[in-house]
Amino acid sequence: MPEDETAFDRRTVAETSRRIGGLLRATRDARVDDGLTAEELLIYLAIGHLGVDAGGAIPKVTPRTHLEIAQFLGIPRETVRRKVGRLGDRGYAQITSAGVVVRDVAEWARCAAALFPSVEEAGARASTRRETVETPALQIRDTSAN
Repeated sequence: MPEDETAFDRRTVAETSRRIGGLLRATRDARVDDGLTAEELLIYLAIGHLGVDAGGAIPKVTPRTHLEIAQFLGIPRETVRRKVGRLGDRGYAQITSAGVVVRDVAEWARCAAALFPSVEEAGARASTRRETVETPALQIRDTSAN
């Protein structure tokens, strides 16, 4: 196997680990502070991801069905229905006849930003020392386009 396929920049590995740690801590904090389960947090993020289009001057919010959310996350529709009901009761989501939307787009964006810091912010914190480490080849599938 060519060296460039197995050599990883140590800084990249460290930054990835740091970001995963941040994601796990933020998930824990959402559970402790807001009383959300990890599944509810994931569904909340999916509702916004699928239903908020921030491409224009004003964000456009489109209701998404339980089925759309379930298919996107790969979990049962009934689980989504139950968890969306709880998110609605807690004020995170609004259930309409057309589907479900996040109740507060700005709050959803703050939540997502806390979980996933910007690339610029992550780069600013990364070490300036550049080293590589040998590791078995990893194959990562990008599902963000789906």
